[in-house]
Amino acid sequence: MNERHRVKRLNFLRYALAFPRSVWLNYRLLPFSQARRLPLLVSHRTKIHNLSGQIVLHSDRLRVGLVKVGFNTSQPTDFRYHRTLLNLRGTLHILGECAIGAGSSVEVSETGTLTLGDQFNLGPSSLIVCNSEIIFGDHVQTSWCCTVMDTDQHRLFDSQGQWCNPDRPIRFGHHVWLGCHVVVTKGTVLPPHTTVGAMSCLHGIYDEEHTVLAGNPAKIVRHGITREW
Repeated sequence: MNERHRVKRLNFLRYALAFPRSVWLNYRLLPFSQARRLPLLVSHRTKIHNLSGQIVLHSDRLRVGLVKVGFNTSQPTDFRYHRTLLNLRGTLHILGECAIGAGSSVEVSETGTLTLGDQFNLGPSSLIVCNSEIIFGDHVQTSWCCTVMDTDQHRLFDSQGQWCNPDRPIRFGHHVWLGCHVVVTKGTVLPPHTTVGAMSCLHGIYDEEHTVLAGNPAKIVRHGITREW
């Protein structure tokens, strides 16, 4: 058996194992008219922490597997040993086709609203934590081990007892690419057609399109750049 046939058979097995959980999740989270099309395809290696929130599908192109959770892998990720985690207590808006890689974790708190644009792709072993609001535009893709958090996950108080590190929204424009191990912190705004170099840390508002950002903190290192999609 050649490598191509082996991969096809392995993928078929993964999708077959995902079918029971995917059926349950579709009918648990979506209206019947959407659920019967099985747009959510969730790997059997996905651990569900909480489903008290809601998923809102806005796409008019519903089909089986429009949204894939826990399948995509890459060099550092082994599907057999990496579990995908889903903790949905807030609202998740999905605007089209998207994929969440194997070993990734997505957490939306009761106060959080997460929006995933069309053709969104979260790389394997990545993390999204949404306590306030995170918006991804269309055609946003990340490499592996990226982190996007709109919160510090703890509270700091000044000498007067006032909370001084509140959560702040994050917004991505269309056609944004994050290299591996990129960290996006609260309050970050990225314009369309932004490419971010590996190991960078983003913080603040970036307003120039068609640039390459890199460093910690990330700064513009190239202008007038368009990534091939």
